[in-house]
Amino acid sequence: MCGLYGGAVNNLGSPEQKMKWYLPVSELQFTGMFAMTERGHGSNVRGIITEARYNQSTQEFIIHTPSEDAQKMYIGNAMKGNYAAVFAQLIINGESQGPHCFIVPIRDQNGVMWPGVTTIDMKHKEGLHGVDNGILIFNNVRIPRENLLRKFGSVSADGLYSSPVLSKSSRFNAMLAALTPTRLGLTVHAMAAMKLGLVIAVRYSHSRRQFGPKDQDEVKIIEHQTQYLRLMPHLAAALALIFTTRYAAGLMDDALCQGQDLQSNRALQALVAGLKAYSTWENVTCLQDCRECTGGMGFMMENRIPSLKCDSDVFVTFEGDNMVMLQVVVRELLTQYTKLMGNNLVMGLIRNWTSSVSDSLRTSFLGFSVDKVGDLMFLLKAVSYRERVLQRSLASRLYTKVSLTLEQFALTVRECHIKEDRALLTKFCLLHGTSLVYQERAWYLEHNYLTPNTSRQIRSQLLELCRSVKDDALKVVDDFNIPSCCIQAPIAGVANPRAEWAFYPQPQYPSSTQPLSKL
Repeated sequence: MCGLYGGAVNNLGSPEQKMKWYLPVSELQFTGMFAMTERGHGSNVRGIITEARYNQSTQEFIIHTPSEDAQKMYIGNAMKGNYAAVFAQLIINGESQGPHCFIVPIRDQNGVMWPGVTTIDMKHKEGLHGVDNGILIFNNVRIPRENLLRKFGSVSADGLYSSPVLSKSSRFNAMLAALTPTRLGLTVHAMAAMKLGLVIAVRYSHSRRQFGPKDQDEVKIIEHQTQYLRLMPHLAAALALIFTTRYAAGLMDDALCQGQDLQSNRALQALVAGLKAYSTWENVTCLQDCRECTGGMGFMMENRIPSLKCDSDVFVTFEGDNMVMLQVVVRELLTQYTKLMGNNLVMGLIRNWTSSVSDSLRTSFLGFSVDKVGDLMFLLKAVSYRERVLQRSLASRLYTKVSLTLEQFALTVRECHIKEDRALLTKFCLLHGTSLVYQERAWYLEHNYLTPNTSRQIRSQLLELCRSVKDDALKVVDDFNIPSCCIQAPIAGVANPRAEWAFYPQPQYPSSTQPLSKL
């Protein structure tokens, strides 16, 4: 498993350690695992109990599990992996220097366990059955001094600890910041599951017929309002997440290429944390709607949606519990808010009050301006207004990152130079913005940003936009370019020899054979 294990080595190790521990695993010479979570500590990494005591006479670290609560749990690849990136409290002469990461051998290439290491298979889970999660227990396991990943801290032969980051708290935050790329990777995984679910549900909806006018043929179920009203907002959100994730990945690539340390880029950490939470929650909701919109067929394992749901459900809690991710976002918002207030508290309060009054006056016009509801600028201002108010009220909301998805979607629309594609993307962008405002319409009404009349207009606009894009949905999901061998769902038109009973629709093709340029 190069991802988490390799990410730990690559982001926490020295250049020499990357050559020794990362390069071989990237070339499949051995496999690794990532051991952070304990029986007694999941999100609270600072409180982990596993010990790494330095023995000066042998120049070794002794990795030990002092209690049942210190057992490493949910460790992927635990039953087959050769090495583990183990997070443990670094203890020198009885003093803890906080959590650090160590490379610990688990078993050799022949599968023989390393002395002092015990593994326990955790058996069946809801999903991800291809990953053998297990428990790791260490009984005074000895490893060389060089196995401490030393980008943020090292121990000399005579037992002296040194670190380029003096504060324990800052050092701990720097280590966790190094995990930011894996969180962005998880966002991509969530989007992949979401897109595949939408491909299956949209194709089925354009093939399956049910109900219709009296004495006439039944109509495709995508024509029913209850069907397109559930699926189309998810498709718009998927597009928004695609563009926003590309934006975040670009920022990360720029930072890494310029040699910047991720721990110093708090805004990027918060952006990725917010994206991770928003995308994984959106994925769970989307797949549930895809399941319901495909009826009994969507309940069958052959049609993939159940397995997608089971495999991606865990995304909301691993690589950072989503509620903890929200706290990362809020912490950055508070930092920005403090900077906005400035050192002069009185002037900061006046600036804050002035901004509040300005927003309130603005709502008195926008709330009654019925001709602006269908304008993208109205939607952008609406989500921006909510972000500012929530920021001033110090509310622990994700909305600053949710609004960014609309901003990046709008930017993509402006940069699209193909007329047909731009028109299509504009409709989906409007749909995404309308959906964001509609979901929080009670909040907007409470803050007088919308009147009851404009709130009703928002609902009417949502219905009309969903109806107008339902026929374009086939083109969009086709332009996700997911190969048939990866879809493997009979209700999506991909035959399965194991399911002769299954519903096989006639292949449905978009009206245009030209791929959507931005996907």
